Amino acid sequence: KETGVADPSGEESFPEPPEGLVTPDQDSVVAFLDSADELGAAIDELAEQGFDRDSVWVLCGPEGAKRLDVGGKHHGLAGKVYRLIEWMSDEKGLLLEARTHLQAGGLVVSVPADEENKAAAARVLGAHGAHQMAHFGPNHWEPLGS
Repeated sequence: KETGVADPSGEESFPEPPEGLVTPDQDSVVAFLDSADELGAAIDELAEQGFDRDSVWVLCGPEGAKRLDVGGKHHGLAGKVYRLIEWMSDEKGLLLEARTHLQAGGLVVSVPADEENKAAAARVLGAHGAHQMAHFGPNHWEPLGS
C-alpha cells in the first residue's frame, strides 16, 4: 500500500486516494477524524447505506500530510498550478487545516456523496467522531455539521 494510508498504529490499512495530487473528488464529503478507532465501523455503515466502499479513501498521520502535498511541489507544474488556484480561493483554509490535522496524527476521509446523499454521509461520519466535514460539489464546497 502507498504510504499515507495505513493506520499509524500499524494494525489496519485503509483505502488509498487515487494516484497523483490528492484533491477532493467532485460530489464528495471530506471529514477529519482524530483516531482510526471508529473509521472501520464508519466505512462499514456507509457501505450498508449504499455508499461505494471502493471509492472511499483515507489519509493518515504525518505520512498522509506528505501525500497531501499542500504546495504541489511533488506533482510537477500541474500540481503547483492547481494548489496555487486553491490558495487563491477559500479552499486554502481547509487545505491547511487538513495538513495540520494530519501532521498531528489525525485522519482525513473522503466519501463519494452527491447533493442528495451528502447529509446522510455526514450523519454517519459524525456518529463515528468525524468533524470539520465539508461537501465538495460542482464548482463549490460547503461546510457540513460540526
